[in-house]
Amino acid sequence: MTRVLTPRSHAARSLKPGIGISIVAICVASLLAVAPAGAQFGKNKIQYRNFDWKIYHSQHFDIYYYETEAQLLEKVASFAESAYDELSRTFDYQIQDPTPLIVYDTHSAFLQNNVILNGIPEGVGAFATSNRFRMVMPLDLPDPQLLALLKHELTHIFQYHILSRGKLGAGLRGQPPQWFMEGMASYFGDDEGPSDRKYMVDAVVNDRIPSVITQGGGFFAYRYGHAVFDYIEERWGKEAVLDLIYEFRNTLGSRMEKAIERTFRMDVEDFDAEFRRWARKKYLPSLLETGEPGDFGKPFRLEPGTFGGQELSPAASPSGDLVASITTDKGEIDVSLFDAPKRRRIRNLTKGFDKQIKSISVHNSRQIGSDISFSPDGNSIAAFARREGGFSLILIDVLNGGLRKIIDMEVEQQRSPSWHPDGQSIVFSGNLNGQFDIFSIDIDTLDITNLTNDDFFDAAPVFSPDGRWLTYTSYVGDHAQLFRASTADLSKRYQLTTGDFDNKEPVYSAEGNRIYFTSNRTGADNIFGLDLEKKQLTQYTNAVTGCDRPTVLPLPEGGERLVYGGYWKGRSDLYMTDVEEPVSEPVAVQIASEPAVMGELEQFEPDIEVTVDEEKIDPYGGFKFFLDDAQNFVGVDSNQVFIGRVLLSFSDYLGDRRILVNVAAVDALSDFDAIYLNQRKRNQWSARLFDRRIYSFEPEFDDFGFVTDFDRRQVYGITGAEYTRIFPLSFNRRIEVTAGAYFREFDTFGQARDTNGDDFVVIAPRSDVYPQISAGFVSDTTIYNSWGPVGGHRLRIQASWAPDIEKDGFDLPDEIVPLITPAFGSTDSDTLVANISIDARKYLPITRRTNFAFRFFGRSSSGNSPQPTYIGGLDTIRGFRTRSLGGFRAFYGNAEFRFPLIDQLVTPILAFQGIRGVFFFDIGGAWFPEVTDFDLIGDDDRLEDAVASYGFGISARLFGLSANWDFSKRYDLKDSEGSFETDFWIGTRF
Repeated sequence: MTRVLTPRSHAARSLKPGIGISIVAICVASLLAVAPAGAQFGKNKIQYRNFDWKIYHSQHFDIYYYETEAQLLEKVASFAESAYDELSRTFDYQIQDPTPLIVYDTHSAFLQNNVILNGIPEGVGAFATSNRFRMVMPLDLPDPQLLALLKHELTHIFQYHILSRGKLGAGLRGQPPQWFMEGMASYFGDDEGPSDRKYMVDAVVNDRIPSVITQGGGFFAYRYGHAVFDYIEERWGKEAVLDLIYEFRNTLGSRMEKAIERTFRMDVEDFDAEFRRWARKKYLPSLLETGEPGDFGKPFRLEPGTFGGQELSPAASPSGDLVASITTDKGEIDVSLFDAPKRRRIRNLTKGFDKQIKSISVHNSRQIGSDISFSPDGNSIAAFARREGGFSLILIDVLNGGLRKIIDMEVEQQRSPSWHPDGQSIVFSGNLNGQFDIFSIDIDTLDITNLTNDDFFDAAPVFSPDGRWLTYTSYVGDHAQLFRASTADLSKRYQLTTGDFDNKEPVYSAEGNRIYFTSNRTGADNIFGLDLEKKQLTQYTNAVTGCDRPTVLPLPEGGERLVYGGYWKGRSDLYMTDVEEPVSEPVAVQIASEPAVMGELEQFEPDIEVTVDEEKIDPYGGFKFFLDDAQNFVGVDSNQVFIGRVLLSFSDYLGDRRILVNVAAVDALSDFDAIYLNQRKRNQWSARLFDRRIYSFEPEFDDFGFVTDFDRRQVYGITGAEYTRIFPLSFNRRIEVTAGAYFREFDTFGQARDTNGDDFVVIAPRSDVYPQISAGFVSDTTIYNSWGPVGGHRLRIQASWAPDIEKDGFDLPDEIVPLITPAFGSTDSDTLVANISIDARKYLPITRRTNFAFRFFGRSSSGNSPQPTYIGGLDTIRGFRTRSLGGFRAFYGNAEFRFPLIDQLVTPILAFQGIRGVFFFDIGGAWFPEVTDFDLIGDDDRLEDAVASYGFGISARLFGLSANWDFSKRYDLKDSEGSFETDFWIGTRF
């Protein structure tokens, strides 16, 4: 066993009888492992398309677009200027410089943006940054929703300007709660419809209204914040909303409770009470007039003992005995099969899809249409799933589970698959060339046909049972309406519904004489039926929180039932109702008997219309850089050695080009690492310069033998330049190849004694100038939650080789030369150094909030001048000094059980969030193979040359950082040694 001492001591240390080492510590774990410029892990941000960016300069925006969006430029500029005109008057504020507006034609293209370096979380439809006040968004929305999205994100830009007083780099004042930022953006963006409002209604009627000082996130924060601002406007006027944001900015420490007290002259408790009273008066009376979703149908259930998750978007089988649904109780998006008569889940059909697809496409209730559809023979379920650059059509095997077929296509943003009655084709909505239409794909030939091809936003198609009619939803003016067209002549469309409300998601009855659909004509989404022969409208649900996405369940004895989705007590569930028991009597309605004249249908128009001036278009250069992000890692080990790292990221406006500067420190001694990263295309490249200086610490003593100071001496240095190519194989896997030139210098030596008492030099003074090539393979399928990785794996395999150009061996004193081990310092080989390493991590979820985490790291170095690896301390092998184990071969393994403790702990001074616990076991070792043998376990079943520890730890979010306290005790597989050691460090657990 070989151990390297910490940098505060040169003293020799007995390690075990017959083996010892006297060596100046070289204190860095990744010191000599020259890694490629790419991140150690992480999924790939892949440019599936080559974006040729241009900039259009409108009055208040610099619009970044590419050629395929040129036909949309006029609309984008008109919508953006309309949004600015409205919000500037509302805020009574003028933004002095043009706002960068970066637009993508589809959401799939939007996900390829490099403004956010890591992957875009699911559910994020657009975003704005306080850094350089940028807006980034797709354009594939109905016009009313697109304008609302623009106003939402532009509200953030106004917020950032006001809170930072319009100064670049000033950042936000304090940390505004998410309800404050997103609720205000929703309030001014006017983007809340009945399908959104149900979340707040549910919280009110079920008495789940939080306080304004509660730190909560997610989609509910948008809805809660919107309601708070509605209340403020109703009680104090719209000016009070602006007063609150200015008071928040001007309050010392940017404390929300103080801003509320100063704005409204009441404390937070009174404000909360008044808001709850207002919300109850607003929503509770409607509960008495309506009901909950379960009042109109019987709920479906999962297996007994299953908790959490959502069930939504049902699809009934043709036989009527099965219902398929999207489910999330397993922590992933799955398709589950339910027994319809029993209303119980039978099994999960899609377990283990992560190797073939990223996730099944699921749309929120604001988006139109069901996510899955049964084939006419009942053997397959159609859905869309995200793979690489977009969505693919997948056919799921109902009988055996798994996938029957995966179909890629050029159409983007596909939604709402629905089978033709003959089972030969599937219709769906999608985006092609900037236009949302209805498409059909032949399952055998894979030929795709555009069935509508018009300027309207078409969605949620469905065939009549006899295949003669195609019915779908189309936006007319501000609202969605139902249309149908004969399959014999799809150019003629007949409007089925009208009104100042949305009618959407049609589905035919078994006989084809009735269409069931979702409508918000009563204020909330509910299920209605339109009798096409009698021209009568019937209501089937009247839930205060809403019901949507109906599917028809035929009964074996004749007749039919409806299965629909409903939201109650924070959950989306399935319900089944009898169509013979509507909630109201049928009422007569008008149905158009003549086809609609397309030119006469109402079009959505913004307040300001812009005509594009070609003189205001410039090509995008992209070589202006600014500080984009700053991250840090801080650790203090049990010997009170301070270890820190600061990572600065500079980027251009699009994030395609970045400069990463990494400054690492051990007791204030810094290393420098600078990387230029070009991500404009799929195959990326980087250039890197770095310099590392490693020091030992010589103690200085006073006359009484006390240490008065430490004198440092450089023992190692390396300077290098690298060029790296990064080849993404898929979203999860990539290959990295690096070529570099290096100068390194050892200014120390160390020796070890083997079991025979012979000494050997293991590190000696030496300087080298050499080239090196390396290659690495990375695979990362990690699934994250707010507290860290919960599922999937991470793997990195790295190998490097450097030739020995000089072959001049060592420059050693004469008394040391006889001690040189034959394998170290030899000039017989053409290899200066060759390294291979592996870092593998696996995460196994147990419940939605607990999981196991495993890691194995191993590294081996050989050649004329191998490179030692140093491990120990912090989150490698806890209970041992930081990097106190060294050798040409090293490994360690960790096993952890992670679980929640307290979601939030508020003290008068500090607030701790997401407090979680961990039990861990660590094991590892390091050795010089030409000097000592390495035995993992001895004859007495105790660890021989390896070391281990066990313990527990606590992690919490503090000031936006992840703080960790670990308590560990050494362990030889039979007995524990000593007392618990304590380590504190800041960073994310592996």
